[in-house]
Amino acid sequence: MNRVLYFSGHRLTVFHWEGKKFHGACSFEPDADGMAKFKQYLKTSAKSPARLLVDVIEEDFRIETAPHVHGKDKKAVINRLLDRYYRSSRQYVYSEIIGRDKTGRRDNNVLIGGITNPGLIDTWKDVIDECHIPLIGIWTLPLLSKNLLPLIGEKRSAVLLVSQQVNSNLRQTFFRDGKMLSSRQSVINQDAGDISNIGKFARPEVERTITFLRNQRLINANEIVHVHVIGSEGQIASIKSEFKSDDLQDVNIHRIVDLQTKIGLDGLSGKFSDGMFTWLCARQTAIQAHYGKAKEYSQYYYVLLSKGLKAASILLALSAMLITESNLSSVIEHERSIELLAEQASEYKKIYKNRFEENEADFERARLMNVAVDLADRISQHGKTSPLDFMLEVSAVLSQSNLGIEHVDKIEWALEQYKNQGAVQEVYKASVDVTIDDPVRHVGVIHGHIAISDKNYRGSVSQVNIIITALQKHDRVERVEAIQMPVEIRSDKAFTDESGLNTRTASEKDKGRFALKVVMRALGHE
Repeated sequence: MNRVLYFSGHRLTVFHWEGKKFHGACSFEPDADGMAKFKQYLKTSAKSPARLLVDVIEEDFRIETAPHVHGKDKKAVINRLLDRYYRSSRQYVYSEIIGRDKTGRRDNNVLIGGITNPGLIDTWKDVIDECHIPLIGIWTLPLLSKNLLPLIGEKRSAVLLVSQQVNSNLRQTFFRDGKMLSSRQSVINQDAGDISNIGKFARPEVERTITFLRNQRLINANEIVHVHVIGSEGQIASIKSEFKSDDLQDVNIHRIVDLQTKIGLDGLSGKFSDGMFTWLCARQTAIQAHYGKAKEYSQYYYVLLSKGLKAASILLALSAMLITESNLSSVIEHERSIELLAEQASEYKKIYKNRFEENEADFERARLMNVAVDLADRISQHGKTSPLDFMLEVSAVLSQSNLGIEHVDKIEWALEQYKNQGAVQEVYKASVDVTIDDPVRHVGVIHGHIAISDKNYRGSVSQVNIIITALQKHDRVERVEAIQMPVEIRSDKAFTDESGLNTRTASEKDKGRFALKVVMRALGHE
């Protein structure tokens, strides 16, 4: 029996599934009495694992751009985006790279989302943890709804899926080429006793959503939106009267019972779509969960481990019985087998001595040659790391006319080698060792002059900040530090620029002079 705990932002409903057969549901209100009944239900029911499906208005999705990097750098960039928007709810965040820009640096387009009010879910989740119910994972309905697209036969570009899971809410989720880009839940003031007039409540919300998507340029101005509205038998007439296709909107209406029949679900009423979505959730595995970290599902992993150990113990017992019987039947043959093996080993030694012993020195020389070839390849790769590579890349940036550089006095260049230690990189104090694989970085100090005004010191400092920004945009530049700014050290004329540096007016000798330290990834050490 599969249990899915469906949380709609107000009450929590438990759905029980066995395959495609629905066995019933029970709901709990978010008050003291409802919480007590929920706790009593969990304590008295079987301790079977459960899935949590959330569909709340306090859920936000947005698309951000990020540099196209890999490995730890990609993870760090995405974590910074999540911290920016969802710092208080990091256990309920989601991220997915959905594509890349077609021009410029071809940055990644990242879909990020999160629960903006995690306390709503924590209230119920604390009870689940207290009752020691193994939680398989937490899923969000908007992301899960993409599983309905093949069911409704939709493969076109811009698709808006409209569904109603509870009486007071309307969920609208936008997809492009099968990937979710946006989702919005609207509160509607529908009479709980009469849901047949859903059309007049849903149509204005859908129009507002489409206008928002066009303003966000997620839908082109003249692009057709394929709207799919899911409703119950009693709602179809109202939906058809309110939703009409036109030049920019292709409306498709689906009966809930037809979709449930197409899937093969048995036992659902077909009033709302919540049951169908809980069945989709019941099919998901732990690794497909949208929210939560591994430690939050530790009880479920313990259950899997205990089942695995139990199965392993049974197999071990059976194996032991078979091995014991096999040993009894084969022990008589072992002594004779040992004698035959000893005779064969003696024969192999004679063959080796006659044919290969004299070539032992050649085998050893071949091994040393392989080591030498590998070392030569590595030295050749490091040989590409030269001052010329750094100078060419930096000069391409500094030659931009808008930087206002009068001339570059000198560039100091050196190499640094890092030893990777997880998130920490330790710089070797010794010189670069070309025989090892640890990453190498260009470290250059650029000395130059810019034109400055005696009456606009902040403008001079801002010009250096423009140079810093231009260098930081280079794909291989990791960081830029200001060592010297076009100002002098005199406490009575100090001010702070945008970069946080405490700066002062310059002497005639140092007027316009700046120095920047640039750390750049070397070729072959990306």
